[in-house]
Amino acid sequence: MRIGGTQSGFTLLEVLIGLAIFATVSVAIFFSYGNVAEIIQSAQYNSAAVSLIESNVESVRNMRYEDVGTVGGIPAGKIPQVQTVTLDNTPFQLHAYVRNIDDPFDGTAGGTPNDTTPADYKLVEFQVTCDSCARYKVISLATLVAPKNLESTSKNGNLFIRVLDASGNPLQGVTVHVTDPSAKPAIDLTDITNNIGQLQLVGAATGSAAYHIVVSEPGYTTDQTYPPGNPANPVKPDVTVATQQLTITTLSIDKVSSVVVNAHDRFCAPVPNMAFALTGTKLIGTQPDVPKYSQNLATGADGSWSNNAIEWDTYTLRPTDPTWDIGGVPSSLSFSVNPGGAVGYTWEAERKSGNALSVSVMDAYGNPLNGATVHVTATGYDQTAVSGRSTFGNLTTPWALTPLPDGTYASAAQEFDSPTFDLGNSSTSFTTFGWTPASQDPRTGTGSVQFQIAANNDDATWNFIDPSGLAGLSGKRYFRYRAFLQTADPRVSPMVNTVSIGFSSGCLVPGAAYLNAIPSGTATLNVSLPGYQPYSGSVTVDSSWQRIPITLSP
Repeated sequence: MRIGGTQSGFTLLEVLIGLAIFATVSVAIFFSYGNVAEIIQSAQYNSAAVSLIESNVESVRNMRYEDVGTVGGIPAGKIPQVQTVTLDNTPFQLHAYVRNIDDPFDGTAGGTPNDTTPADYKLVEFQVTCDSCARYKVISLATLVAPKNLESTSKNGNLFIRVLDASGNPLQGVTVHVTDPSAKPAIDLTDITNNIGQLQLVGAATGSAAYHIVVSEPGYTTDQTYPPGNPANPVKPDVTVATQQLTITTLSIDKVSSVVVNAHDRFCAPVPNMAFALTGTKLIGTQPDVPKYSQNLATGADGSWSNNAIEWDTYTLRPTDPTWDIGGVPSSLSFSVNPGGAVGYTWEAERKSGNALSVSVMDAYGNPLNGATVHVTATGYDQTAVSGRSTFGNLTTPWALTPLPDGTYASAAQEFDSPTFDLGNSSTSFTTFGWTPASQDPRTGTGSVQFQIAANNDDATWNFIDPSGLAGLSGKRYFRYRAFLQTADPRVSPMVNTVSIGFSSGCLVPGAAYLNAIPSGTATLNVSLPGYQPYSGSVTVDSSWQRIPITLSP
């Protein structure tokens, strides 16, 4: 439209800006409406919960005093411990707690003066929770209920349950489950500790080893009492409550911890399904000792086992696998776990072959010593290993010249190549290179066996050198060797039966030496290292595997 020669309207930019403002305002109004709706709904939930509590408190006021208690609780009564009540299609959970109160006006149970009838009145608490309600806060209300007349002499006793953490500090709000199926009526009570870490059950029915107690809390360990006979002699037996007596029992829980156990071979390859036993030092029974934790376990497909909810304790490992032994452990077969802590434990595994010794060589301060010669001798047995080092490279079949059709051997050199050896990582140090027999038949001539070696980190670039340059190949992950065999006498072939390359790496446990196939009986163990006094002693080889710690002094 044109008016007076001018044009009115909106540009595209103005339209876009207007739409953006409209959208922003609309979204703000939408979310504000949503928040207001949630607040109104939350107020309705709270109002319903308050109404539910008030109606139950009114019901308690109309009860006989003897009936004011929870079903299966202490004191026993007619009020359910937990019930689900649906209001306006919303399920609420109504929790009831009833406790006898020992008022100090006439003394306290076990105190001075000692109140032998401490159940002076009752505290009734209702708590309403709603798992499906948004913006809902737990609502609770407590009231006191007193008897019409003075208290009478009671034949009941009193049970105080203390819950402490690993440092002996009281824990508030911890769930305590108390059962006594022999009581009349039967007791099945779930309650929580107070601000001093106690659940005080005043006026509990008497019974000998009657009360079974379990203490638990999300993210924490569990502690409990045990019935006599299961185990045979419980360290913490089910609790006895005597007439007009105060019984105090203490249980301990703390934050759960995590433990990861890894098993790999000398080349860092994971060892799957390796069986082992893990046992803690805490006992639940004696004569015989019954550990609280004792499990037969195994590593997974990745060579590891883990537990993210284990209790603080000191644990000991023991190999039980029919195929693998523990060739070396970091310092000990035992390790400690602190509350809320995380422990990683790794061992190097070796193929089992008869009786074996894992010798750990260390100095007076417990530091591992590498390079020590570990020599074991027994009847028909004489073997040597070096701590912190191992060997690889052996042949699957001996190498020899290929005979010609007439049974003789060509004079030209024949080449033999090894497979590639993957040492698992590049933190390697090569120490020795050798083969057997070291001396060949003189008829084959000088230099009838020659070797070259190569190593790299890409498993592709192979630059072969003389074995005299072995140390220069350290820091490489992949290794190969090549042999050249030739003879000066066509009737005789040189022979290579074994090849052995000594090395150390991050896959090996420092200070550890492994020897196997040892005959049962008494063996002699000698350990020596330059700069240290040698060790010599005997060891009884009467099990398939054992660890021997050896300390060398300067």
